[in-house]
Amino acid sequence: MHQVYVIDSVYHIYVSILLSYENYKSGKKTLLIINGEGTEGIDVYVDPLKQLKTFEDVISVKGASAVIALKKEGTKFDSIFRRSSTLVKLFEEFNPNLGKYHSFISDAEINLFHIIMSKAYFLIKYPKNKFRMIEEGIGTYTKKARRIRRFKRQLLGFPQLMGYDKQVEEILVQNPEKMIDATLRAKASKLDLGYLLDTINETEKKEIINAFKLGDLEVYSKKRKVIILTQPLIKSGFKVTPEEMIAIYKGFIDNAKSKGMEIYLKLHPREEIDYKSVFKDEDIKIIPKLLPIEVLNMDSSIYFDEAHTICSGAIFNLKHVGETNFLGMDYLKR
Repeated sequence: MHQVYVIDSVYHIYVSILLSYENYKSGKKTLLIINGEGTEGIDVYVDPLKQLKTFEDVISVKGASAVIALKKEGTKFDSIFRRSSTLVKLFEEFNPNLGKYHSFISDAEINLFHIIMSKAYFLIKYPKNKFRMIEEGIGTYTKKARRIRRFKRQLLGFPQLMGYDKQVEEILVQNPEKMIDATLRAKASKLDLGYLLDTINETEKKEIINAFKLGDLEVYSKKRKVIILTQPLIKSGFKVTPEEMIAIYKGFIDNAKSKGMEIYLKLHPREEIDYKSVFKDEDIKIIPKLLPIEVLNMDSSIYFDEAHTICSGAIFNLKHVGETNFLGMDYLKR
């Protein structure tokens, strides 16, 4: 069957691209739906991704706006007793462009990354479709939805979300055995990003590199290089101060300097600290927020001798790296 991917982060873009090439080679058409409110500025990729032969089309929607309208503007009766129908109505009002794709979506399998309320529309609108959840990041492995909340949603005729709904028949994750929730783990299948990358030929990789203008980046130096991946940990609820975050990254930078290495700082798409200003006096190169760091895998000539992060899982997705330094979440508790 044809495939629909509903995404809201730059990592999702990378995974969707890999899967779209697999779909293309097996005769399946792919529609990419970007939640433009999921990551600020992500809509910049709508037109470039349309140029790839693997996407039937690429469109942007406003998922969060519909949810906010339901919570702020809807009546209590609608919010409680007509939540599903009201959300569908609002979602379609905010996204009239979806109408022309209704037939395609109706006959496709729907793939959702991180199934939260802004994507509930698809579960409600297409109850007979097969759904698949694809890993968002570390939260896919560690989070559990509270049973009471899931039960309340069922009573209200609203999707349980987070992959618990029966419509979600499969969950693609890189490490199925690491999922802590037994219900979700039972649905888990292996997402082999390395295999998917290896099935893309050099010509196709160049198409992807051009779509992201990778050639414009200063990442082709033959000198010894280190890449540092940041994360919006404060926004994510970790008990850490900006000063502590800055000190950790400064430690990475000083260590690399002592080895005479070129330093590249990859900012997370939702990064809240202005590290470009913080480290303006340091001799470092900034890799833009909106570039999916995994796209660097498309060019084997881009090599980093070292990669450092506090606890970004993206570091394990990088193929052309020598030494990897993953501090881990427990490091923040020291």
